[in-house]
Amino acid sequence: MTEKKTFRKASLQQVRQAGIYFSVAELNKRGVSATPVKKKSKIVIIADNHDKSRSITLRVKSKRSRVWQSSIMDGQPMMPKSDESNFWVFVSLGNYDEHPKFWVVPNWWIKNDIYLAHQEYLKKHGGTRPVTPDSTHHSIDESRLSEWQDRWDILDIFN
Repeated sequence: MTEKKTFRKASLQQVRQAGIYFSVAELNKRGVSATPVKKKSKIVIIADNHDKSRSITLRVKSKRSRVWQSSIMDGQPMMPKSDESNFWVFVSLGNYDEHPKFWVVPNWWIKNDIYLAHQEYLKKHGGTRPVTPDSTHHSIDESRLSEWQDRWDILDIFN
């Protein structure tokens, strides 16, 4: 009989770090130079194509289960940008014995999506958050990002 291994639950900081490192590893596996760097108070990934003619920045959101956590402060009405160089990578780590899943999303798209989703939420509740009116919390479910799963190609750095 095989004994099932159990591990203690990862802290939020460990989940964040794992998402960053899995994203860096995925980019490196695909032949791109990628490095985590501290930018202001956040860690982002800077990635360059082979000849260094294009550089992009990736913000990573990681989760173990359920939904990603964000803020309504991240939302704003945006139009599509054809020359986008800022992206978000949403990483679902799953269980310790599963491979992570990735959603690669343009910055303009997720900012607009957060804004629109929050406006819709407020509309359903008479214009105010019902329980915690001052909260800036915003959750993002996988279903909202379905079109962006494994869309590494949109980074336009794999030459």
